[in-house]
Amino acid sequence: MATVTHPPRKGYRTLRLPLSECEYDRFLSDRAYAKARLDELYEDFPELCPEAFPWGYTLYGFTDPSIKQEICCRRIRLEQGQVVFTIAPAFVMPYMTGRTREVDDALFFMRFHVPCRAIAHVFGRDAMYWYRLEQGLGRFSIVGTTVKSPECLPKDLVADEKHSWLKGERVYIATTAAKDCISGASVAQSASQID
Repeated sequence: MATVTHPPRKGYRTLRLPLSECEYDRFLSDRAYAKARLDELYEDFPELCPEAFPWGYTLYGFTDPSIKQEICCRRIRLEQGQVVFTIAPAFVMPYMTGRTREVDDALFFMRFHVPCRAIAHVFGRDAMYWYRLEQGLGRFSIVGTTVKSPECLPKDLVADEKHSWLKGERVYIATTAAKDCISGASVAQSASQID
């Protein structure tokens, strides 16, 4: 029987950095400014950058302009491993679905279970746009994308569970938190400490 081997997964290769909209044109057009700004952002937020970043990088062109937002992103290639990353600005939502300032208020109301059709009535677009935008926030592991140094995690954690239902069966959503941040959540079959 033949076995199928799959190539290693490429992984998520987008760095979402806090670049403001007012500086973004210069970040794209001025190479010296872009390198200086990237080095500055690495000093401030090393956890947002790949481990090989300190060993050097080169500016590696741009992505094609987004159809949705009509902006392009700068790319870099790491010297160690020759891996290419896209630098996405934080003022744009993942997958270029919208600008954060345009969707911030609507997403705030969605926290309180305001229906998507009501959000669409007040903020425009259609209900499916808002539904997909909210669902898209769960595509990434928040902890997995920001915790680069596990030794920096708080020593004192709080764990609790929420009772819920899954396909007619009672389940428990075990949640761990510390310092106003959810560290993880998972479905458990019972409320015991081991589960």
